[in-house]
Amino acid sequence: MTRKTKNYKKTQRACYLVAGLAGIPVVGLIGCAVCGFSVGTMWPGSISISSRVLPTGGTAMFALLALAGDLGGAMGPAIIGNVSQKAANNLQAGVLAGTGFPIILVLSVFYIRKKYKMKK
Repeated sequence: MTRKTKNYKKTQRACYLVAGLAGIPVVGLIGCAVCGFSVGTMWPGSISISSRVLPTGGTAMFALLALAGDLGGAMGPAIIGNVSQKAANNLQAGVLAGTGFPIILVLSVFYIRKKYKMKK
């Protein structure tokens, strides 16, 4: 994991917290916008890293990456919407629940790294 990627993940977590805990709507909106910029750079980066690490991955690898991206793009907002609805239509509570996404991402990376090192 590069230093730049680590910084993006930190920014993403901080922005989710700002958007979920801000008492001023404009501050929450700025948190959402900055989070979008930090997440937007991760998708092209993951494709670039995947093609470098697995040069023979071919079309199937890119298809699976696209599938994972589509699932995340569909499930994330659905989960946030359901949490918001159960919290008396409080969108801030839903966004705060979204802080779990970057945490899951970091834990997954650590798990994959550990598993990969065990195979070597």
